[in-house]
Amino acid sequence: MKRILLVSMLGMFLCGCAGAQLSSIQRRNIEAKQFEGSFDNAFKATLAVLQDRGFMVKHTDYSAGVIQAETGVKRSFWTGRETKFTVSVTIEQFGENVVKERITFLKGRVVDAGQYGRSENSNIIEDPTLLQEIYNEIQKEIFVRQNLNK
Repeated sequence: MKRILLVSMLGMFLCGCAGAQLSSIQRRNIEAKQFEGSFDNAFKATLAVLQDRGFMVKHTDYSAGVIQAETGVKRSFWTGRETKFTVSVTIEQFGENVVKERITFLKGRVVDAGQYGRSENSNIIEDPTLLQEIYNEIQKEIFVRQNLNK
């Protein structure tokens, strides 16, 4: 009886330690936002904001509305861990003057496996505050571009 109780308590402890996973709809609600404006202004504004934040643009496809960028590998002075951030953006015209955008950030930790080389473990960053800051910057950039084009 004690053994069953111990095993069930251990199972409850392990389940409690695991972080709550967001569903795909919850994650989409955090990562997506709509803007007033044109596709062209949203695409260029997003590129400008990502570059301002230190991302190097690796790939763009204007017709598909895709932007992929990443930071370089950064090594922590204290832990020696190497991390890299990657961002993927999709932009689509959603109505006459509405643009829908979705941004996904990944944090990758580079792991040195000695003689077997290096590998990378990536996790999606689910930080609504970070995404809201970036969306605010993109909204400002779209506003500036719309008013410069008048």
